[in-house]
Amino acid sequence: MTQAGVEWEAWRCGTAHSPTGLFLALLLPGSAAVVMVPDPDERSIDRDDAQRVIRAGLSHLQPRGLHYAQGLVEPHALAQAALLEEVGFRHLAPLAYLERSASYPWVDPPRDSEAEWVPYGPATHARFADMVQATYEDSLDCPELAGLRPIHDVLAAHKASGLFDPDLWELAQIDGEPAACLLLSRLVQVPALEVVYMGVIPPWRGRGVGGLLLRRGLQRCRERKAGRLTLVVDDRNGPAKALYNRLGFEPVTHRDAWLYRWPAGTSGS
Repeated sequence: MTQAGVEWEAWRCGTAHSPTGLFLALLLPGSAAVVMVPDPDERSIDRDDAQRVIRAGLSHLQPRGLHYAQGLVEPHALAQAALLEEVGFRHLAPLAYLERSASYPWVDPPRDSEAEWVPYGPATHARFADMVQATYEDSLDCPELAGLRPIHDVLAAHKASGLFDPDLWELAQIDGEPAACLLLSRLVQVPALEVVYMGVIPPWRGRGVGGLLLRRGLQRCRERKAGRLTLVVDDRNGPAKALYNRLGFEPVTHRDAWLYRWPAGTSGS
């Protein structure tokens, strides 16, 4: 089924009013899925039925050639996490969802002399692909995902996050050299921009480029009259968290990410 541009499939044991097992998969651009499972402690849910339904759904999804499926659960949802683990998911990373006002505390925009900003378009697509790929080297943000998808699927997934506007995707060139990328999108239901992805290539790390990208992001928020800037960070990434804290970002929620990969040779990826 497709709703609001997102294809999804669902499986159930029991009746609609009293399900004993449920499994929902959102099939996203970039050949990946986000899945949702019930809390086994809910009144009508039977743990064995829940496992059977999830396994059936995962088996049904095999021929689609998905690179992986990901589940997001709240840190205290221990029963849901255990259910995911029982059917073959492994814990990927704890995620922190952060945001801050675009204007307070005030952060100066980048000076023109600090960087040249190259916009995304058909003529620069290959440069963006190369840059995003290069920023994965020794990344501390969900490094387990590096290499699981070809770069064209990665970019397709980033474009599908929020409302894609090519003007909000930029490469940062410093002293004439490519250094980093900043991919922003507009959130659908609130006046805010999201950092879909930002990355710095290894030679430019530790030189203030991450802060430069965030200052640029806040500048773009103010230009677009978006009141807030949001992002998600791997909670294990200490340097990134320290940077966000210095620039006034605050946590709004946390999730645990779980990853499922089909056995080699069965997913078509």
